[in-house]
Amino acid sequence: MAQAAGKDIISRNKRNVESSMVLEEEIYFSSHDIARDFVKVLKDMGVSSQVKQKFSLDVRLMLSGTYLNLAAMFDCMISDPKTTEEESESFSMARDQLTPQRDAIAQALEKYQVGDRVGSGVMDLVTGDRTLDGDESEDILEQIIEEVYLTRLLHLNELLDIGESGLVLSKKIEPDESTLTVFADEIPEIRDEILEKYNVSSTITAGDDGEWLVSIGSEYVFLDDLDKIGEFLEKYEVEEEDGASFFPRLQIKHILVSEILALIKEEGKVSRENIINEFANRDVETSDDGAKIALHLSAEYIDGILDDLKKVGFLKGKDQKLRIAV
Repeated sequence: MAQAAGKDIISRNKRNVESSMVLEEEIYFSSHDIARDFVKVLKDMGVSSQVKQKFSLDVRLMLSGTYLNLAAMFDCMISDPKTTEEESESFSMARDQLTPQRDAIAQALEKYQVGDRVGSGVMDLVTGDRTLDGDESEDILEQIIEEVYLTRLLHLNELLDIGESGLVLSKKIEPDESTLTVFADEIPEIRDEILEKYNVSSTITAGDDGEWLVSIGSEYVFLDDLDKIGEFLEKYEVEEEDGASFFPRLQIKHILVSEILALIKEEGKVSRENIINEFANRDVETSDDGAKIALHLSAEYIDGILDDLKKVGFLKGKDQKLRIAV
């Protein structure tokens, strides 16, 4: 089935690659300049790092059809006795996405006449007649976002022409007959015969997304504190997917290594097994505010930490007698 094949391709596209060392970390930035500045901060702190551009392929499954056909199809799926409550909720959420699209087209067709210029703000940005300096009000930014959304919908329905003044409305249609799209990778599979019955097409869409990956060496765990890294992330408001967990990961690894080294220093020599048993499930406190961190770590993870500490020359000895090397 077309939709099943599409979802299979999407699932194969979602893979994670582990670092070669447990203590190494990485973070993505959308800007090369910010990534490069971050590398400079790390270098000043004595932490090795490497920056390179990474391209990811965003693969999604999309359903397209007229507003009436899509709405009727989703209503059919919702009312089907074979549809579970959870599936019905997914179909309802997909159906709810149709109305804002249909209403945006209807409002535009009421506002503009054939030949009127549409999306002037978007075209001014494209031609360079207007630039965003970063100090625009939220209302202006919201207006531009709405224009981008509207022009995409009108372009999908072949309602725009490019004239001397920019994008102009070329014709009008009935809003209920407008072609709309819904991403379908999060909804249950719909059989091909149902898609055909309602004249709905299923398409796999693919787009690339370029980011800058900064790989960070393990030296950060030996720093007195990580304040400069935290201040940098806060200054540039790093909020990408990994940003929310990146700094806490650094902090926890920093604390964990400090606790392990403190134990070995106190005992002189400690077996790998004892270290694993000690830190697999343990509460530790941060030095800043005394907040407690509950560790629930596998033996393999702590094994990796100890291997990394040996690789960088901070620990030595056999598994029964690990000791600090410096």
